[in-house]
Amino acid sequence: MLELTNYRLSFVANGGVRLSFYSVPLTTIQSVELKRSFRTDQAIQQAGLFLLCKDMRQIRFVLPVCTLIFIYDVRARDELGKYITDTIHPTQRMLPLFAYVFGEACIAKSLYLKSGWNVYSPEDEYHRQNVVNNGWRISKVNEGYKLCRTYPEVLVVPVKVTDDLLVRCAPHRARGRLPVLSWLHPESRASLTRAAQPLAGVQGRRNEADEELVRCIREANANTVNLLVFDARHQFTAVVNRGRGGGMENPAFYTNIQYSFMNIPNLHAMRASFAKLMTAINSVTLTQQDNVSWLKTIHDTKWLYNTQQILSAAAAAADQIENHKSSILVHCSDGWDRTPQVTSLAMLMLDPYYRTLRGFQTLVEKEWVSFGHKFCQRTGGPADGGHLIFTHNSPTLTATPTPTKVGTSNPEERSPIFLQFIDCVWQMTIQFPASFEFNEHFLVTILDELYASRFGTFLFDSECEARNNFVRTKTVSLWGYINSNIKAYLNPTYTPAEVSGHRLIIPCSMSYRLELWTGYYLRWQPFMRCQEPVVSRSAKVLDRMQKFRALSRHNKRGGTQEGSVSPAANSVASLPLAEMSTHDASVILPAVQSAVSPRRIFPRFPISTSSTAAVTAAPAVEKTPVVVAQP
Repeated sequence: MLELTNYRLSFVANGGVRLSFYSVPLTTIQSVELKRSFRTDQAIQQAGLFLLCKDMRQIRFVLPVCTLIFIYDVRARDELGKYITDTIHPTQRMLPLFAYVFGEACIAKSLYLKSGWNVYSPEDEYHRQNVVNNGWRISKVNEGYKLCRTYPEVLVVPVKVTDDLLVRCAPHRARGRLPVLSWLHPESRASLTRAAQPLAGVQGRRNEADEELVRCIREANANTVNLLVFDARHQFTAVVNRGRGGGMENPAFYTNIQYSFMNIPNLHAMRASFAKLMTAINSVTLTQQDNVSWLKTIHDTKWLYNTQQILSAAAAAADQIENHKSSILVHCSDGWDRTPQVTSLAMLMLDPYYRTLRGFQTLVEKEWVSFGHKFCQRTGGPADGGHLIFTHNSPTLTATPTPTKVGTSNPEERSPIFLQFIDCVWQMTIQFPASFEFNEHFLVTILDELYASRFGTFLFDSECEARNNFVRTKTVSLWGYINSNIKAYLNPTYTPAEVSGHRLIIPCSMSYRLELWTGYYLRWQPFMRCQEPVVSRSAKVLDRMQKFRALSRHNKRGGTQEGSVSPAANSVASLPLAEMSTHDASVILPAVQSAVSPRRIFPRFPISTSSTAAVTAAPAVEKTPVVVAQP
């Protein structure tokens, strides 16, 4: 039967078994189509439901031909389709997004609160970088987001730069996103700064405050005369933007700068590339012809080429900062897509702290969330973030909500920008497998929750929007959930930089070193996905590594004690795989799930299921409609 709750759409097989492949969070569904007929490989006409999901899944719920009422009763079919569509993509929100319901229940039970929202403190992070003792200062000029609504409240600028200068500089940068510090080299003082494009236009408008700010950034590093400007765009794109009021820094006014274009495609090209990749993966079969043309098909999507461009730009930035002691200013058009891709990957290469589990969480919160990557628009989430206005000024979700019109994200704004960043991180982990404290399961979990909207971390387009919608008080953070079961996300082969001596890692971005991330893109393909789940494999390796290290310690002491394994390793190895899965909320927190998921009335149709890989399960024959029970 099909089961629809306020969190997911599931197929429940005979015996009440919910299969993870057919259990899809509502916000992970990109589109739903109700068809009167499907043409299968056997050319049999069947009616059914087609789901296109943001996580590469394409699912068909196929109704047998005997279900004549569904095939010929247009009214019944339309009502069913409208019910599903209105629940997944409502025009009026009568219920809050699941993140708020889930958050209230977790907060009431004090679950996932430790090391969640407090995982990142801007003041602590900048003090860790020791910026205040190296020619930079922390500015609160954006307090209340009055200077730039898409920037964080805490900004770091050269010590010579006054707040008044920042106020005069902001209007000359797109969206007011003026140049500020991302990372400072601990020894050379070479800086990595970020911004949006200057608003020079075709007239070549100047802003002396902006020129002064860029000069101060350059002079804060005494090791070099020049400041490198990495424009993430193609040069042609920069010229086109100039005709629209944007542009680039003019070397005639910005003295001692060297300009380089990184040629990273824009969000529209990335979206088209990802669509081709999804089509290629979901259309592959076991035929010999597909086997021969597979590599060409993947090459034609340009997905790996785009990944190469991003990694190459970040590697060039890291090399200039570390080996040439050069300071770099990175920007694209608005500074919230390609810019964080380059800065965060460069920081990952330069600073081993960001390669730890806690450090990577800090990196995402800092460079992506706080600096205003448009998570809601890029993932196609609800433009209102799923928040509700309640009557009687009640702070709880049990009050009667006022129906609110739901804003919809612009389809032209959707793009897998953050996904591509995570893909680049995975590429680095396979080239430097011992340099990262986290494992592949950690990266997959982040992407699953990016679309599932179960946590408040990625709901909004800026830190300001998140605060206005009470994210920190009404939802829980993804990091709190991950840190509550941290052993499931540890890399058993991790060697800290203090031990290995590899503080700097620069990956090879040549095409022959890049791979398609099969653990994510192909995990739903029955004949191509990994046969052993990542979590189970990591747990086994971690257990063996712990045993080996314990044995080595005892041998050094001359001891022969057997079975001396740390409790942490045993606890990970003994954890059931289902308890580590993030695909199903009811597995993670059964008590909360049953408490917060309202019952839905939904007819029970005899349904068989299939993916676009043409693998059809046995039909679940039911003759009478029933009330769907909650998980």
